[in-house]
Amino acid sequence: MKIKFLLLAAILSSVVSISAHAQALNDHQIAGILEEANEAEIDAAKLAKDDAKNKEVKEFAKHMIEEHKKNMKETDKVAKKNDIDDEDSEMSKAIKEDGKNKRAVLKKQKDLAFDKMYMEQQVTMHQQLLNDLDQKFIPAAQKPEFKAHLQATREHVSKHLQMAKDLQAKL
Repeated sequence: MKIKFLLLAAILSSVVSISAHAQALNDHQIAGILEEANEAEIDAAKLAKDDAKNKEVKEFAKHMIEEHKKNMKETDKVAKKNDIDDEDSEMSKAIKEDGKNKRAVLKKQKDLAFDKMYMEQQVTMHQQLLNDLDQKFIPAAQKPEFKAHLQATREHVSKHLQMAKDLQAKL
């Protein structure tokens, strides 16, 4: 019960913090946010790849590392081509802090509790990113090629979310 309360508190804190920064974003800020979101996913997945007990959770974590590294490279390529430099924003800072908080909570878990917590976090993180892509990033993107990249990213995030939900249901 205490674990679920800690997770719920961390999630609510993150949602409130991230939502509070729902300012009009520019392409530079969106690129910075994507960078932080990818980094948070990779860091959590590295931890899960090493500490998860369930083979499918480990495989999912490995897949997340590969997918998010790939997205980072693609984002960098599109950004450079379109003169978009990563820019910090309140939202990117909130995502970075949220990632640290989630990892800290996750590190305290063992065995099946770890696996369940990681998958809960993955569902939450991917759902939040999907919402942000739909409601904030894609509508705010200015450069057509960058907007197209965000739409392609959205499709990957949607698939990751479904994978996470399916695996979460098995645990």
